[in-house]
Amino acid sequence: MLELLGVADELPDEDFYACPCCLVAYPRAAVEVGLLTIEDVPPKSVGGRPLLLTCKSCNNTAGSDFDSHAATRADSDAFMRGQVTGRELSATVYIDGIPLRGVAQRTESGVQIFGVPKKNDPKVEAAHFEALNAYADSGDDQPNFSFTVHTRFDEVRARVSWIRAAYLAAFAALGWGYILREVMDPFRDQLKQPDVNILQTYFLRSPGASPDERRIILVERPRELRCVAVVLGEHTIFLPGLFEPLPYDELVEALARRRQSGDRLSIQLDGKAVPWPTRATYFMD
Repeated sequence: MLELLGVADELPDEDFYACPCCLVAYPRAAVEVGLLTIEDVPPKSVGGRPLLLTCKSCNNTAGSDFDSHAATRADSDAFMRGQVTGRELSATVYIDGIPLRGVAQRTESGVQIFGVPKKNDPKVEAAHFEALNAYADSGDDQPNFSFTVHTRFDEVRARVSWIRAAYLAAFAALGWGYILREVMDPFRDQLKQPDVNILQTYFLRSPGASPDERRIILVERPRELRCVAVVLGEHTIFLPGLFEPLPYDELVEALARRRQSGDRLSIQLDGKAVPWPTRATYFMD
């Protein structure tokens, strides 16, 4: 149900726009004063582009509650896969078990690690470089060397970030007629309550996919998986379908039944493609 900002009982004669996340409606002037803001889908930190408007509160809250976790997870995955991103991650390098705390970065020539003086005890730092120099002087090409990359993120919140991005992409493509159905209420409830586990977060990941891939598929077969599949790079998020939509928990259970050993999911989805929105098109409205 739409909630009109500042109006209790009736809609104004002027145009208004409701944030698709919280359903609070704003007059046109809300854009000029910054109450409605441009939203990147997916988040800009993971390669998204401007697509539609959400309210400033929902946009900012999602950045801290969900999107920061997705970005950190993506940075960690890219580092472990050997991809050059230009991003630095907190790291600790060890020589003979003596730590040096700093940052690590993937480059075309390999991994570069830099110590950060303020993160280290000067005596421990000196011992680390003494051990490193000793190996260099000895000519030993197999030093007792290791390093650890430190990333902190919440896996569930990272996944909800991708679900939120898929929800917004589907809204931009399909419109109010899609998201205002009762079956979509749990998505908005999850965004409002990040500390409550409302949505299960099972979806398909294809690490080899192009990060720029963007698709929306109205899945017709297999019938038990009829849904709206939103492809965002390596992530495919399954949302309730257009017709006879399954509740999200039933859709997740149907996906889980197809899960193979090692948590792998391999399925063939058949259906109709919806053009990826470069702006809000609201196909169903």
